[in-house]
Amino acid sequence: MKNRTIPFGYCYDNGTVCVNKAEAEILGQICECYIGGMSLLKIAEKLNKEKIEYMPGVIGWNKARLMRIIEDKRYLGDCTYPAVITEDMHSKLLKAKCKRNTQKDTDRSADIFNLNLPVLCPNCGCEMQRRHDTRCKISERWTCRNDECKTLIIIADDALLQEITESLTAAVKHPDIVTVTDRSCEPSDAIRKMNAEIARTLETYSFPKDGLRKKMMECVSLKYAEIPSEKYITQRLKADFEKSSPLSTFPADLCRRTVKSVHLRTDGTVGLTLINDQKIGKEQIV
Repeated sequence: MKNRTIPFGYCYDNGTVCVNKAEAEILGQICECYIGGMSLLKIAEKLNKEKIEYMPGVIGWNKARLMRIIEDKRYLGDCTYPAVITEDMHSKLLKAKCKRNTQKDTDRSADIFNLNLPVLCPNCGCEMQRRHDTRCKISERWTCRNDECKTLIIIADDALLQEITESLTAAVKHPDIVTVTDRSCEPSDAIRKMNAEIARTLETYSFPKDGLRKKMMECVSLKYAEIPSEKYITQRLKADFEKSSPLSTFPADLCRRTVKSVHLRTDGTVGLTLINDQKIGKEQIV
């Protein structure tokens, strides 16, 4: 996008900065809309729909441009720029901005921001997104990213972290709850096909040894690649839980090493899927 050489609402007249009356009128409408509660996105959409030019030949309104206008103190007037808005209008703009900034006191070092795992919806299984709204009694809520689901779970950060901690406590106190289900390893179609080819080759009177050797090595590689890893992962999980100290606070590092995803439940409880795909919860504490 092109940039203006002079703020929106002004123009040059014989080298002197003057108020552009048409733009100043639009600027006033922008301020009134923002103070009235309209979002920057909605204001930008409105201006673009009405084909209001940001500069000659350019529309392209967006949130960043609007925020720069709202924050620009030059509209109050100085030695270069004549006043376009009043002190009262500027004060209302700043108050409106401050009121909307519900994240200004957020402590980004809090444990909830160390939960770098997908939090999944109990209804559709899609990933959920954390929302924070200080206007609500419980500020934190999780909404499903699936537009067709839109499940909403209200759970405070402390409660969520406590649920996760209690679930991991079950594994730390009783690592034997971490198990793997043995499954018979049927060869894949690719391995069966290669075994058949090797067998047919061996039945021939004369066969190319180098070619057969290469095919057999390919077959061994396929078989190795299909060896289940659940037992190894489970043993590693057990060892991790066994060497962990008793938990009193949210164990961010342990959670990151052992958990694949967090599952919110409609009753406010939380379940975990470990990295071996086993699901556990605090109800397993005995």
